[in-house]
Amino acid sequence: MDKLTRLGVLFRLLWRLLVLVLTFGLAYVTAFVAFPYLDKRLPLLEALLLLYLALAYLGIPAIIRFWRLAIRPNHIPLYAVTPDGWPSDPVNIVILAKNQQQLISAMAAAGWQQADKANLKNLAKMLWAVLLNRPYATAPFSSLHLFGRAQDIGFQIQQGNPPTPRHRHHVRFWRLPLTPGEHARFWQIALQDLLIGKREVWVGAATHDIAPFAIRWRSGQITHLIDEMTDRERDFLIDSLKQAKALGSLTTVKAGQPLRFRGQTFGVNIVADGYVKVVKLRRFYR
Repeated sequence: MDKLTRLGVLFRLLWRLLVLVLTFGLAYVTAFVAFPYLDKRLPLLEALLLLYLALAYLGIPAIIRFWRLAIRPNHIPLYAVTPDGWPSDPVNIVILAKNQQQLISAMAAAGWQQADKANLKNLAKMLWAVLLNRPYATAPFSSLHLFGRAQDIGFQIQQGNPPTPRHRHHVRFWRLPLTPGEHARFWQIALQDLLIGKREVWVGAATHDIAPFAIRWRSGQITHLIDEMTDRERDFLIDSLKQAKALGSLTTVKAGQPLRFRGQTFGVNIVADGYVKVVKLRRFYR
């Protein structure tokens, strides 16, 4: 082991130790400072709820982000990741479109609603719709990252009677960067034979929300429960484009081996066949 490698190992060990100290520090402050303070001023249930919100949505995510400053995620291009760098939804579909408007038009013709931006107002509106089982056809998505950024656009088909955000088919898309970046080269090589003419490449991750509530095992946050057989959602999307006569051609690209990995929520093990379906839209969709 050369000197540079030894220094790298030492740095990672020290960084892990620092994260461990911060984790114990957060636990100590929560149990012996924050809780006694809140318990004296609020009813027990309110104090516990406030502590949960602070830990799940501020404290634990902050420590995970600090960990990821030095310990980079190890994933192949088939994954989109959470803002903290953890593998999340498999990337399983690519759409080749003339431009973003053609993508929006084709998805609309296939029955998909474009998701609203995930700002505070829209997130509160979605939470209200989920809790009361009320319609919100363009409910926002949480952010997942590919190519070093959150999704550029998302679409959904909600289910139920009436259809609500509790159960929905949904897909996130990232436009492939024109310049090489995180994983971009992989897609440029994989799709080089298909990129004839000026077309934009939209890399997508399609999943199916099958229950309104689940717990993220790393942070304790509340989220949707997704169907672990993610290939079915990819095929559902493709079938909807076929029925709308928006599909020009369909090609399969092998992106890796069949995958099975632990999902973001308790009890979910994501399954993917290792293939990405590439859809070229028909020209008349503008």
